[in-house]
Amino acid sequence: MFVFEVSGVQVKLCFSFFAVICLTCLLGSESGRMLIMLGCCALHELGHVAAMLLCSCKPTEMTFYGGGIRLGAPRRINSFAQDVFILASGCAVNFLLAFAGCITAGRLTFFVQTNLLLGGFNLLPIGFLDGGKLIDLLLSPNKAKAVKAVFAVLVAALAVTAMLCGGVSPSLLCVLGFMVVSIFAA
Repeated sequence: MFVFEVSGVQVKLCFSFFAVICLTCLLGSESGRMLIMLGCCALHELGHVAAMLLCSCKPTEMTFYGGGIRLGAPRRINSFAQDVFILASGCAVNFLLAFAGCITAGRLTFFVQTNLLLGGFNLLPIGFLDGGKLIDLLLSPNKAKAVKAVFAVLVAALAVTAMLCGGVSPSLLCVLGFMVVSIFAA
């Protein structure tokens, strides 16, 4: 892992981040799509950083790893409204980029679809995703856990329905497993 500091922010570059970049380059014709996805993830996180800077707060660290980019921030950034603004800003950037891309291209391009998926996925009320953090911020701990549990039950119902119809989605089962672990491990 490479660790250095930029303007008081600790930047960590993990081996897995470089592995994903190398794998992307090795994929050949699909590498353009992978780079678009990585770029959309970076723009999502830059939305959080921009919102933090607008609120006179900066991240304590930025970690680049195989799963994306993770920001470290103070436990309680500023006011409640600023915390909500900062958490929602990454998804807002994705939705704005999707809207602008759709208007510009006049259709649902891969860039538009990626931004819609990334923004929507990050709003899911699970684990360390933006939606999970927003639910934790907006509701009491018991209510937040209840909302997350109801969501897990809905995803489980989708998984069971998919299995009964003969089409099991591995990604749906992975999301369900992640949600169950994140909800009940806390």
